[in-house]
Amino acid sequence: MPVTAGPLPVYLLTGFLGSGKTTLLSRLVRSPRFADTAVVINEFGEIGLDHMLVGKADDTDVVLLDSGCLCCAATSSLQDTLESLYYRRQRGEIPAFTRVVVETSGLADPCPVINTLAADPLIARHYRFGGVVATADALHGAATLDAYREASTQIAIADRIALTKTDLAEDSAVQALRTTLRQYNASAPIRPVSPDTVDEDAPALFDGLRPEHLDAAALTAARPAAAGPLAHVLRYGIVSYAFRQHAPVSWEAYASWTRHMQRHVGERLLRAKGLLHWSDGSLRAVHGVRHVFATPEPVSLPEGTVQPGAMVLIVQDMSAEEVEQALRPLGM
Repeated sequence: MPVTAGPLPVYLLTGFLGSGKTTLLSRLVRSPRFADTAVVINEFGEIGLDHMLVGKADDTDVVLLDSGCLCCAATSSLQDTLESLYYRRQRGEIPAFTRVVVETSGLADPCPVINTLAADPLIARHYRFGGVVATADALHGAATLDAYREASTQIAIADRIALTKTDLAEDSAVQALRTTLRQYNASAPIRPVSPDTVDEDAPALFDGLRPEHLDAAALTAARPAAAGPLAHVLRYGIVSYAFRQHAPVSWEAYASWTRHMQRHVGERLLRAKGLLHWSDGSLRAVHGVRHVFATPEPVSLPEGTVQPGAMVLIVQDMSAEEVEQALRPLGM
């Protein structure tokens, strides 16, 4: 039986209708560099899987592509689908994938899926939440963000943004969209993708999304003002705030903070993500969406690495004063 070295990372791939998400995914799954990946496609997925069907489980249809990538059409809950994939992997019935990518519907609010991946105890037995990649369309992305709340939310909560259709757009349009994306999400790296870069993008789009990439100084510098260029973002009330940690946090203080967020912020918290130093000397990754917070996960950095603590809150209809008050128990 294969031995699993720690929980397998599960990444969320999101993006609004027409943003190029399905086209990007269809390229990735055909790259040999994506061979050690299992892709879970929801019922609205449009990816073409015209390759050899290698097996059926009772609750999933699994397709093995020429590249070696596994694609799974979810026909039950996400928890059941991931559980089935894991044990089929352990029994050697399917190749031993090292990561899972979950594709959402273009119209979906990704927050409930993040909650499931980051906080469900059944999933946490074998998997860990790896992060969110969101696609943005270089041709029509700015207009889509301005018109649809779901598109704005998808970009705001992303850990990395895949900039699609750059080969079809003018350079000026690409740069303008980059500026717009930064107003919605000041910290996520933006990576242009195209048919020519698919082998580089697989699996580079997904690896390295753990909170170690948070740069506390850069995040604090990117903290937005309450007015000015963010006026159109505030049409939906979505704003991202970044804070540096000034003192280690205790478990009691963290519990007090989560209770405050659940009682007084709740649905207005689109996402919390951070890397915090604890008073017991540990460094832990923090994830929260709306009322749900995952258990802080210990993080190991390379020897000699100094990582300041940082927290990013992506909120809706909250003032800067409310956010600052909410973070006081964490020493920020």
